[in-house]
Amino acid sequence: MDPIDNGRYMAVPPGAVIPGALPDFRIFVFTPQGRYRLWALEGNKVTAEQLAKLAEGGYAEVYVAFEEQFKYEQYLENNLGNILDNKATSDDQKASIFSRVSTNVVKGAFETSLGLGMMSAAALQRTQKLIENALLFIRESKSLQALSKMIGHDYQTYEHATKVLWFTVAFLRLYPEILELIEPGYPAFEETRKMETLRQCAVGALLHDIGKAFVSHTILNKAEPLTEVEWEIMRRHPLQGLAMLLDTDTPLFVKKAVLHHHEDFHGGGYPMNLEGPNITTLARVLRIIDVFDAMTSRRPYKDPMAPMKAAQIMIGASAEREGEEGHEQDDRDQGMRRCFDQELLKKFIVFLGKVKLGE
Repeated sequence: MDPIDNGRYMAVPPGAVIPGALPDFRIFVFTPQGRYRLWALEGNKVTAEQLAKLAEGGYAEVYVAFEEQFKYEQYLENNLGNILDNKATSDDQKASIFSRVSTNVVKGAFETSLGLGMMSAAALQRTQKLIENALLFIRESKSLQALSKMIGHDYQTYEHATKVLWFTVAFLRLYPEILELIEPGYPAFEETRKMETLRQCAVGALLHDIGKAFVSHTILNKAEPLTEVEWEIMRRHPLQGLAMLLDTDTPLFVKKAVLHHHEDFHGGGYPMNLEGPNITTLARVLRIIDVFDAMTSRRPYKDPMAPMKAAQIMIGASAEREGEEGHEQDDRDQGMRRCFDQELLKKFIVFLGKVKLGE
């Protein structure tokens, strides 16, 4: 047996290979005979013609050695803009790569923040760079169809942040009048300032749960109901998130969004039990999207819910039907209607219909 067959390999979509940019590690293909065959000795010398022939040969993936993972992840992040702009890369491949990079960026932000007790300048810079690419990618409606395939995946803090990011950006792009509520005077802003406002909203979306860096994985991933002490620890994460962003140049409306994203519009939320207009608009948007993604993701205690069913529960339609034959509702969904700004929620339901996420 060829010794390379004894190694461990990581699948790489060919669309992630940018000619002349890939590091110098070896690239393999998986043959019909069930073996890994060396395809390119030096990845940085791969040409567009070679990639075209690979696609013609029906290869959906190439492989790199598992020990090269760190180098490969750095490559993806550094070249994300070019990868997303590559016409030869399918939307599904772009969405997968975008999700992978953003997950790594959020994971890095959590880990470095945990060590420092605050958001580092380097972590914030990585976040800003990712968001610049996200805004360009999400601008195309077809990218939403590809990204929406992440719905139903397991609920993990890092991937959850990615989905909240792209939902928030796409939703605010559809309803610029909400951006006017977030930043008064928005319609009169120059285009660069409008883009900056949207970018900062995206920062808040991606980092809304950054305070969970201080919550143990045992609590975050617990399948059973949390104890009173565990809930108290969990309820601290918006305050810890604010503390981590306090000394950064992040705008005040973003810091408030991180602090308020678990406040309920009709009261009863945490950490400050605010209600109505005392909760910032971006936080009210994040409250809706945060819950929607949680409901449509696979959790330790439940299967993912269909998007339209989740929307019905959030808007209260499901509660009104409780008791009908064949109708069931999780106890965790009771009283959900009081959580949301109903006007924003109605707009979000219309947005879901436009994206056509499925029933």
